[in-house]
Amino acid sequence: MKILKTLDTILSSVMKAVVVILCSLIAVILLMRVVIRFTPVHFQISWTDEIVEMMMAWMIFTASAEITRDGGHFRVELLQERYAGKRWIDVLNIVISILGIVFIASLLHYSVQLVQKAVQFTPILKISTKWLYASIPVNCAIMLIYLVRDFILNIRKLFRK
Repeated sequence: MKILKTLDTILSSVMKAVVVILCSLIAVILLMRVVIRFTPVHFQISWTDEIVEMMMAWMIFTASAEITRDGGHFRVELLQERYAGKRWIDVLNIVISILGIVFIASLLHYSVQLVQKAVQFTPILKISTKWLYASIPVNCAIMLIYLVRDFILNIRKLFRK
């Protein structure tokens, strides 16, 4: 069990680093675009749209996986905090976990199909769109693992009372 917690900590650190790095790079690229637009420097920057789009997809889905890890998705915190310790909140958490698992499993299934069918390339840099779309199944798989973990923990919590 200790090894799983260590792996979880490492994965969380990697996901946070990826999100911070991608967000920073997006900010730098967009700032560069603004500076170039309003200065006499003429530099071809049309390729940046493709890079920003790819980084944005990876950043958003990786951040979603990290938020799912922390239990931040699919929760209404007002209810969780106000009625903490109540049995019906434990049941609600189980239902939320089940719905999350069903949704993310469906998204994973269809996103794998999307990646497999992707044959296009970006117009300027000629990067396969599979790299862009791969952000969905990779992070959905991570989210699914965390949702199953939450489901098991919620079941245990319900039956301990």
